Amino acid sequence: MENRTTTFDMDASCLRQRRLIIKGEKMNEPHNQETDPLFSKSLDGLNLSASSIENNLKTAGRKHIQQRNHFHHKNSRKVGKFIPRPSMLDFGTLHREQNPMRGFFVLFWVSMGWYTVSTSWQTFVRTGSPFDMSLAIQMSERGTELAISDLLMILSCFMVFPMVKLVQYKILPVASAPLMSWIWLGLWFSTAVLWALYNNWGWTQSGAFTIHCIAMLMKQASYLMSNVEFIWKTQELPQLQAEIDLLRAEQEGESKKRQEQLELLLAEQVQFKTDLKGKVTGLEFPRNLTLLNFADYMVIPTLVYEIEYPRTKTFRPMYFLEKVLGTFGIFLLLVNIVGQSIIPTLEKSMEIDFITCIMRLLVPFMICFILLFQIIFDVSDISHSLLDQTNYYRQFYEDWWNSTSFDEYARKWNKPVHEFLLRHVYLESIRSYNLSRQSATFLTFFVSSVFHELVMALTGKRLWPWLFLLQMFQIPLIYVARIAWVRERKTLGNVAFWCEMLIGPPLLGAIYAREHYLHT
Repeated sequence: MENRTTTFDMDASCLRQRRLIIKGEKMNEPHNQETDPLFSKSLDGLNLSASSIENNLKTAGRKHIQQRNHFHHKNSRKVGKFIPRPSMLDFGTLHREQNPMRGFFVLFWVSMGWYTVSTSWQTFVRTGSPFDMSLAIQMSERGTELAISDLLMILSCFMVFPMVKLVQYKILPVASAPLMSWIWLGLWFSTAVLWALYNNWGWTQSGAFTIHCIAMLMKQASYLMSNVEFIWKTQELPQLQAEIDLLRAEQEGESKKRQEQLELLLAEQVQFKTDLKGKVTGLEFPRNLTLLNFADYMVIPTLVYEIEYPRTKTFRPMYFLEKVLGTFGIFLLLVNIVGQSIIPTLEKSMEIDFITCIMRLLVPFMICFILLFQIIFDVSDISHSLLDQTNYYRQFYEDWWNSTSFDEYARKWNKPVHEFLLRHVYLESIRSYNLSRQSATFLTFFVSSVFHELVMALTGKRLWPWLFLLQMFQIPLIYVARIAWVRERKTLGNVAFWCEMLIGPPLLGAIYAREHYLHT
């Protein structure tokens, strides 16, 4: 197999080296110290007798199994037992758990309701109509064209299904699958971005389409990477079994000598079989490689592929109705706040001083952030409740509002994106490219920042890297938060986090608005 470029390539190289020792053969293949983490240290000066090589390989193999169990099994494919995890801010959850803070939750929504009444009255006095629908009208422009484009974009994602089938039936070698995947994903995403630029939609349409494209890109990447890895493990299992049988057939005098190697192979075999089986009903790979399974995965609000997902037993019509009404209510609130408080301030950003502009935007931007957070995850509930088959009971977020640093916030506020970046960027870069944890962290933030900036670039039709720079600036802030003196003062960390969250979005809004009106 070629030099390792992915996790399964790395594992194949390790197994190949170990099998030569088990069978008593010489290791004539030159090993690549730069690409094999088991041999990152030079072998110069070591006693290269058969026994010493075997002992070194047993030690390295043990470390490799432990490392893969730690990174791949426990974190990279961490699923565990599926249990219902209702949203923490769901009103029903607050009442069921008798949360003592549920009154503040009610107060927030009552305040939002009275804010809507107040602004509607002011708009009625000024214009004769209770609502300023200019933003809503702008958002609905060319809606049919956007909907058709979005549908075609989703349908094009189904191309990854036959690509995985080609690998399954060995028409395409496993070693070539990563290159094939990256070529397809690159062409697909480039086409989607160019299509958005060509259509020259409004800022809301362009932003929504781009965000959806990024989500579909992540879904495709996870489906390809996960299933190709499953295929490789399926192909390796017979060879593992053959080696286990060979060791068990050894003479009694050599049984102790081979015991550690046998334990390593058995541990690897158990791990492979566990990874190739679903965690709900035990559905085994490759029985999951069906068009229906892929369509189900595309609907479920997750960005990380698993062989199967949990289901709730019943469809709750009142819960569904509550979510539908809540979604439309929050949407009207957003339109009202943006139209009444944000757009007028941004339009005057060239007339008022910079500090005043930021101060006027602090509260409206923060309220919009909270409302957007709520509507995004409520829409997820609606989508799978509507289908009555994918009521996906997983944590979409944790208590991010208690964060004391940006790395904690990144882990908690959007679990689907965090799980994707953790498995397919952070851990993959450590396993496959032997990056350090610090380098992997930098790469993860870099990828996230590039996608954030891409959304802003397609929305504003210009490339200004302010969001990218502020996103990357979170890295030094994370290291500051890890200083012992700061880490011990949780309240101070939470205050600093909220101050940064309050200032960041208005600062970006003011900067981008000034750039926009300066160049138009």
